[in-house]
Amino acid sequence: MNIEQVADNRIPKVLVFDLDGCVWDPEMYELWGGGGSPFTIAKDGNLSDRSGTTVKLLGDIRKIMHEFKTDPKWSDAIIAVASSCDEPSWAKECIQKFPVGFDGKLKLKDIFSQSHIEIYKSSKDHHLQNIKKKCSDDISFQDFIFFDNQKNNCVTVSKLGVTVVYTPDGVTRQSFEEGLEKFPAPGQIIGPTKANRW
Repeated sequence: MNIEQVADNRIPKVLVFDLDGCVWDPEMYELWGGGGSPFTIAKDGNLSDRSGTTVKLLGDIRKIMHEFKTDPKWSDAIIAVASSCDEPSWAKECIQKFPVGFDGKLKLKDIFSQSHIEIYKSSKDHHLQNIKKKCSDDISFQDFIFFDNQKNNCVTVSKLGVTVVYTPDGVTRQSFEEGLEKFPAPGQIIGPTKANRW
């Protein structure tokens, strides 16, 4: 299915993304031991931490995020973050600096709704409940779609009645479009049936 065809379907009002292992790699805790902040933007559009370790966007997330800002059909959608990241300040810095799209002018910070970013140690259902509290009263969990690379998080969030997309390889074009094609699928987990180590 081509992304333009999604316009014929019901579009999610809230799209929620995990960060570590879903939007980027490596996970922030993997930078412990001399790495981490500050991050600098490399010529190839990746980030480099203070020890020189590359942090890269996974799958097709760069193009997908760019589309959220440039395709009119997403103009009313809330693009949110639910992350149990071990280093919230590092994650927030990466959001500020990661370029998306083709010219590098747009950053992840321009895509994510700043009032719908939940980055702290907690269960994903708690993250999602806090995001929902910040949405208008006419938005329910059935209007949400959630992307995560950990099966246990997917199971937890699915119990809220959210459409969940399991993304063990990060958010690829295939996983993104499959999620949109099957949306709304309240309480269902879309994607590979075989779980990774979580």
